[in-house]
Amino acid sequence: MPFKHLPLLERMESFYQLPRDRQRFDTYLDVLIGPDREDVVLPIASFNPMGKDLVLEKIKELRAVDAETLIQTTVEYVNANWAALTNDVYTVALNLVDDIGGAWSNKYTTDYTSKFDQAGMAKRHFCLPVFFTSENYDATLVRERVLEYLYRTIHWLHLGKPETLQQHLDQEIFVQRHVKSYKDLTFDPEELQMMERLLTQQGPENSDYNTIFNFFYGDSACELLNYPCYGVPEMAGFRYAAYLAEE
Repeated sequence: MPFKHLPLLERMESFYQLPRDRQRFDTYLDVLIGPDREDVVLPIASFNPMGKDLVLEKIKELRAVDAETLIQTTVEYVNANWAALTNDVYTVALNLVDDIGGAWSNKYTTDYTSKFDQAGMAKRHFCLPVFFTSENYDATLVRERVLEYLYRTIHWLHLGKPETLQQHLDQEIFVQRHVKSYKDLTFDPEELQMMERLLTQQGPENSDYNTIFNFFYGDSACELLNYPCYGVPEMAGFRYAAYLAEE
């Protein structure tokens, strides 16, 4: 059993009902890293401790679609197919990122870290599917999002952290071959040619963070961060990976 589910939503719903004051922040730290402040105890680092009413509303929306049950059944499904993956057990816990109500988290950089830079969480045996307050939730989204992160962890266990552009792309191709998040994907031929050309021009072995970030998230995300832009549509790298997964 490589994965086990840790329900968090009920506990976090109670937490966000506390007054938004210093005591709430101290309570968050006690829950996150324990009274000794030495390491993560409960994997809630993506939750904004001072989040406003929107975060509480979104937690309730996730509970309304029975997200925790969906996570549990998804974990059971993957465990049945990857039982011999590892002797270690990875804790799966939903994390909610507030990308609307303040400057706590940038959606794109947070998304990148959660997908491609799992070293800190992997060391602690965590798998943390990330959801955003800007999203609308349903059962399909929850199940596919959790599957994606489970398969990223599986890929990580086999091959480790992706360093090059090609390794990033290979990870997402692996994920899409198992999850198929992009239903009825139609890839514009011009966009496809552009992505193929960009991969060749930038070089599959390129390990420059800004280049890789632009390849996957596009110019609109990079403009917000003053990163270099190369004419890439938003989230085009992920669609390109889905296209390659179907070949």
